[in-house]
Amino acid sequence: TLDGGKTWSKVLFVDDKTGASDLVMDTTNPRILYAAFWQVYRAPWTIESGGPGGGLYRTTDGGDTWKKLTDGLPDVIVGKTTVTVSPKNPSRLWAMIEAEGDKGGLYRSDDGGEKWTNVNNGHAIRQRAWYYYRVFADPASADVVYTTNIRFHKSIDGGKTFSTIRVRHGDTHDLWIDPDNPERLILGDDGGAEISNNGGRSWT
Repeated sequence: TLDGGKTWSKVLFVDDKTGASDLVMDTTNPRILYAAFWQVYRAPWTIESGGPGGGLYRTTDGGDTWKKLTDGLPDVIVGKTTVTVSPKNPSRLWAMIEAEGDKGGLYRSDDGGEKWTNVNNGHAIRQRAWYYYRVFADPASADVVYTTNIRFHKSIDGGKTFSTIRVRHGDTHDLWIDPDNPERLILGDDGGAEISNNGGRSWT
């Protein structure tokens, strides 16, 4: 939309079975956006996550044109995908990508999405991808990244290793980080909302 939501244009479409699972903007350049796509089917008795339409796309012209990003990303069918951009260094991105075997997990790019490396495929951050699988960049440090899953995880080395942050309830799903004070966090989990004012050392 270019008129505050009155009218809309479809700028990126994959197929009838695939939809956008995440959308993030480069905070230093609003014409650069990254979109993640996911083919998923949910029935009362099963969930089918993954399909040929899944993957990551980038636009550098505000959505007029899009490029699918592939270099270093899984060369197999992918499931749920989410993405984040570091506000401190917008050339650095992370993506959580559901894929079979050791091809799933946390991927990082240091050149604006052109090339990617799987930096962590540990079970703790990638289990039950369809239910969790979110990734969040710290606004003050390009080496700090968070992931939500059964537990809440934090990395201070660009995603290579993670520690678990103790919270008041399991099944963590969403996170807001104050852009002016990254010690202030709001975490959404199956127990509701939790707030920390000291970087996750304590919660209310």
